[in-house]
Amino acid sequence: MNDTLYHYIDPGFSHTQVGNYTLLLLLNAQSFELAVMHGQKLMVWRKAAPLAEITQPGEVQEVLSFSFHDIITGINTPYFTLVPQTLFEKDQVTEVARYLDVQATDTVFAQVLDANNQVVFKTQEALTLAAGKFDLQKVTFGSAGWILAIEANMPSNYSLYVNLHATTFDIAYFRHGKLHLYNTFEFTHEDELAYYNAFVCQQLKLDMSLTTVILSGEIMAGDNRYHNILSNFFKTVELNTISVAELPASLPNHQLLALTSLSLCASLADA
Repeated sequence: MNDTLYHYIDPGFSHTQVGNYTLLLLLNAQSFELAVMHGQKLMVWRKAAPLAEITQPGEVQEVLSFSFHDIITGINTPYFTLVPQTLFEKDQVTEVARYLDVQATDTVFAQVLDANNQVVFKTQEALTLAAGKFDLQKVTFGSAGWILAIEANMPSNYSLYVNLHATTFDIAYFRHGKLHLYNTFEFTHEDELAYYNAFVCQQLKLDMSLTTVILSGEIMAGDNRYHNILSNFFKTVELNTISVAELPASLPNHQLLALTSLSLCASLADA
């Protein structure tokens, strides 16, 4: 196992114990990241790497080829729609998927998102091939764990949760502890991030002066680009402190949240 490829390897990691470990993979259109977990303890972490490494020969294949106890693959995609559980019918998935402009090479998934919602989403060919290296039956919506982790921590009616990726971000709002809005936006500059957050507040009729924006994902601690502009409009801007895994203090919990919270999706992936 090439230590230079990984951003963290726990001193207690053992090749002989991989049968007790769970592999978590979070796939994006161009990249992936992975974590190896022993229960709730992080054993291995690799930040974003090119998606092609999953299907092409290379040193990362050593870890991907281990006989893990379980493998959960989350897929981030902007092509999705949420359906309330009370309205969802399995035989209507094809009809719902029509709104996603499904092409011949796309794959459609329908699954439970949380206690109140189903999600129907599509993946394009490259992502399907990468996920198919493991088990398409163990695929889950990429933000599902992130949403579950927030729901379990009593979110305020005056908080917007934002998870940042390279060129997109996910935004979630909870009312009375239940997911009320979830969406994904493209952005190239922090001004656009501020605009879409303000737009969401307008749609929800939230007073921005009373609302806190809570950030996670691809943002470094001490990087104030987003804080500086968002704080002009919102009450406060914070990094997400929710943790679902045992991490060393030196690792940025907010960067690992979406990945490690995939462990909460084991039952969803089996559904």
